[in-house]
This record gives sequence, structure tokens and C-alpha cells, in this order.
Amino acid sequence: MLLAMTGVGLLAMMVQFPFSLNHDAAWHFYTALRFLLGDRIGLDIADINPPMALWLFSVPGIVAKSLGLDPAHVFRAFVFFVAALSLLLTRRALVELGVREERLLLVSLAAVFLLMPGYHFGQREHLAALLVLPYVSRACLQIDPRPFGRFEAGSVALLAAIGICFKPYFLAVPLLVEVWLAFRMRSFRSLVRLETLTMVTVGIAYLGAVLAFVPHYLWLVVPQAMATYAGFESGPWAVANEAAWALQLPLLALGIGVIACRRIEPLSAAFIVAGLGFLVAALLQQKGWPYQLLPAALFCVAAAVVQLANAPRWRIPMALAIGLAVLLPVLSNLRDNLDANGTTSRVSRLADVFSEPDIRSVYAFITSPRDMHPAVLSSGVRWADAHGVMIFLPGHIKALDAEDHNPRAAKAIALSDTYLEAMLARFAKSPPDLLAFDRLPFKLGIANSAQFDYVDFLQRYPTFVSLIGQYEERGSVGRFRLFQHLQGQWDHVLTEAQQ
Repeated sequence: MLLAMTGVGLLAMMVQFPFSLNHDAAWHFYTALRFLLGDRIGLDIADINPPMALWLFSVPGIVAKSLGLDPAHVFRAFVFFVAALSLLLTRRALVELGVREERLLLVSLAAVFLLMPGYHFGQREHLAALLVLPYVSRACLQIDPRPFGRFEAGSVALLAAIGICFKPYFLAVPLLVEVWLAFRMRSFRSLVRLETLTMVTVGIAYLGAVLAFVPHYLWLVVPQAMATYAGFESGPWAVANEAAWALQLPLLALGIGVIACRRIEPLSAAFIVAGLGFLVAALLQQKGWPYQLLPAALFCVAAAVVQLANAPRWRIPMALAIGLAVLLPVLSNLRDNLDANGTTSRVSRLADVFSEPDIRSVYAFITSPRDMHPAVLSSGVRWADAHGVMIFLPGHIKALDAEDHNPRAAKAIALSDTYLEAMLARFAKSPPDLLAFDRLPFKLGIANSAQFDYVDFLQRYPTFVSLIGQYEERGSVGRFRLFQHLQGQWDHVLTEAQQ
């Protein structure tokens, strides 16, 4: 088994380490590095998501800073460490459950959770799925109670609590798992045990830490985001359509497994309930973004793997369906990153520009962090704003396009205007060395984005008109038009002349 697990791990590393890091993972790890440098959460760095991920990512951040290692590689290594810990604890649960083909099942779970994420490897949803996997596996132990170590139970609960605290929506997972378990046992006594008490304690301590150490997140970032973040939301049918597309192969594999076994195995049922919890979380977020549906797909395929281990027939069709569900994201990621104009190539070219001696700070007018933040992290350049994207802009545009300007729309416009004017005023005093403008026809969260141009839109702000006059366009890299500050160029020339 050790050889097989090593093989799966090496294969996952081969399809991850040579290529660009996921854009959201890059941004959140970058914020952790900024936090370690003394930046304040909610003021100097701001994100709508709770600070748990930032605090957790500070651990690999310390390693990267102390040893001077490539931050993207350190972050990926950290994800593999979390995966190894999760699978080790899951193996303990599988042994105690006495499942059939325990070793093959564990290797298969490793393949699912390490390979299937593809480009979304290291996303908070991916890490949350890994962190709750041992907890979901151990939940089945309550059906037929048996002795277990308190330290192990506490460790499993701690990991699960950390993953759940990434986003409040993830509370749906333990809630559904515990309700399922109570109905399965026909008793609510299981709700009060070491795992649940530990998770509740960690959750309360976490909320207290947020109140004590990062109050600006609760009283500034969250209210602003709630007033404007709806601009990124999709309609319920669009979200449902995305969910159906993302889950079609996992559900096919699971369906074959249920028919083949003529029953749902207890561990498989636990995985299904966890997947349903993550699906509820994705639907509540109302975005329909693929990575938000990833945990539901992972646990659905994990349930299919359990069914396969117990199936008396149709094992080959099941294995093929599971293999397709796992490998298609891998192949899609490889196809993109090996392309001459793929993600890795675009990020590398941006990072090369950012690494030039006269580029010390950058800012991009974007609503999606794709390409930009992996390049920022890789180059070590400083991002010139607290927010990673123009978080208020989609709500602003949506409000401007609305036929009726209700109080909420007026508030969204006012918030965005205030933030843009303050940001541009800061840039006027301390201009970033490089400005980038997203020129792709599709811009996340902006309706009719093919007709939307950032430069044209920003002309309504006199400070921007004055600011952009200090820059010279230096061409495009990938999706971005790049403008370099003229004074920065001149300072570099003077420095070289003095040397």
C-alpha cells in the first residue's frame, strides 16, 4: 500500500508543481505573507472571506520566508502535508470500521482527493474537503459504538473545525452529517460527543479571536461586501445548471455503484451526506463557480469508490466512470498548462515583467484574480491595494444598469465611488509602478462585459484622468494591457547611471 500511495502522491506532484498555482490560492497565500510582514487584516489587506485561511496559511508562509523558498512550491507542499495527515486519520477510521478492501479504498481516496481537483488544487474548498474527510469517515463509527482514542477523536474534530471555519456556508456539512447520524441511530445522543464538542469549542474560540484581533473584518469588510457582493451572484437556474454539469460524472459513477450493490454502504452514505452539505454551501453562495462545487464532486466520487469496493458486479463500468471523473480535470489542466498560450505561460510572462528592477508595485483593474495573483506571488512584487480585485465594481455596474435605483442600488454605487476615489487618491500620492487593465471580452460579474472597458469607465473620475497621464502603455501580456509609470522608468535610468 505504501508503494501505491507514494505513486499517487508523486503523480499528483507531477501534475501540480511544474505549473501555475491556482489564482485564489495564490491570493490567499499572498495575504498570509503580507500579514506576516505586519499588515492589518481588514485595513491593509481585505477579503470578504473569514481570516481562518489566512491564519492557517501563515504556517507555510513562515517556512517560505525563513528558508527563502518559492512560495508557490511551499504552499503546494503544505497542501500535500494536509492531505497526508487527513488520509492517515482516515485510514485509522477505515481500519476501525472494518471496511472491505481497506488498502485499495484508501489509495483510491488519495487519487480522488489529490488528482481530481486539477487546477483548483489548494483552493479553500479543496482543503476544506481534505480537512473534514477524517471526521466524516469517523462518523460511521457511532453507528456501532466501539472504543477509540480521545486524542485521535480530538485531532479529527480540530481538523474538521478548521476546514469548516473557512466559510460560514460550510456549517451545512457537520449539520447534515450529525442529523443523518442521529436519524440513522434513532437517537440524538450522538450529538454530544468529543468530536462535536471540540468543533463547537474551536468555532467559538475562532469567533472570539476574530472579534478580538481583527474587528475591522466584521465591522468594515463584511458590511461593505454584503451591500455590494451580490453583483457577482448568478441566478438560481444558472447555478443549478453549473451544478448539474459539474456533478454529472460523479453522480453517474455513484448511481452505477448503488444499483450494483443494491444498497448504500454506511460509509458511502456518510460521504453522500457530506457532499450534499457542500452542495448546499455552493448553492447558498449563489455564484455557480466550479471550484465551489468541487467538494460535492469529491465526496460523490468517494462514495462511488466505497460502493465499488463492495460491488459484486459491474465493477468495470464503475471503475471507468470513476476514472473519467477523476482524470478529466487532470487532463483539462494539463492541456491548458502545456499550451503555449495557456495559464502557466501567461502567468510566467506576467511574472517576468513584474520581476524587472523598476517594477516594485503593481495594481490591476480586475474582477477576477486569474493570472494576475499567481504572477504577483511568484515575482515577489507588492500589490498596491488591500483588496485583490475590484470587489465593489460588479454591484456598481449592476446598479447603474438597473431600471429602478432603489436604496440598495444607491448604496452600492456610493460605496464603490467612495472606494474608487480613495484608491485613486492614494495612487496619485504613491503611484504603482505598473497598472494593468483586463481587456478580455468576459469580465467576471459584469453584465455585457464585452462592451465594458475599464479605461473608458474610469474616465469619469478626474483623479484617474490625471493619474493615467503619468503612465505609458507598454503593450499587452495575455489578457492585460500594461501601463508603466514614467517616473519609475526615469528613476531606474538615474540609478543605473549613478552606478
